Amino acid sequence: MKNKLFNLLDFLFPKSCYGCGRWGDYLCSDCLNKIKLNRERFCPVCGKGAIGGKTHPFCQKRSSLDGLTSIFVYKGLMQKITKRLKYKFVFDLGQTLVELLLSSLGEDETFAWFCRRKPILAPVPLHPARERWRGFNQAVLLGRPIAENSGLKFIPDLLIRIKNTSTQSVLNKKQRQKNIKNAFKLNEQFIHETMKQSGFILFDDIWTTGATLNECAKVLKQNGAKSVWGLTLAS
Repeated sequence: MKNKLFNLLDFLFPKSCYGCGRWGDYLCSDCLNKIKLNRERFCPVCGKGAIGGKTHPFCQKRSSLDGLTSIFVYKGLMQKITKRLKYKFVFDLGQTLVELLLSSLGEDETFAWFCRRKPILAPVPLHPARERWRGFNQAVLLGRPIAENSGLKFIPDLLIRIKNTSTQSVLNKKQRQKNIKNAFKLNEQFIHETMKQSGFILFDDIWTTGATLNECAKVLKQNGAKSVWGLTLAS
């Protein structure tokens, strides 16, 4: 029944490629090959090159991320389709993005090493008012199948957003840091037992200055997390 419904929807509202407009899917095979992998890993604190994306020892602080994996370059077609998911409410585009990410994630040896420690994957939360307006949290939409396919535990409400911040995209780095400061707290039901977990992966769609992911990492570290890694679709 479900497949018949999807077939009917595809018939009534046929998909077209966001890159070239060709009918059939959101991304045709030709345009998929145009999306650039982010092969250079960088330290999530200073932004300079780092082996495997691990935070430099001299940049590491008790409350900072321990590393970052960002899969694609946030330009061109990748920028277009992530904005479409985020602001145009195209839910099933998420599946295409997850498949893209998973196909490339397995090649990252440092991230694979961290995943073998069985961390918990948690998405960056939206404020309830923003999520009601949008209808979904794209980090949850993408993060859940990533966790399932990676054999990781997924906790969508590990963190709670308590501050309805301004949109980060219109702010510079210092403004973003100020805007997001004290915007999150740990969900009280996870304060004790869950925080004994050896590691956590914080997932968000885009890395720009890192203000949001670093603020989330700070909350987890202050509540006892031993290690926190960042994962984003693009940067």
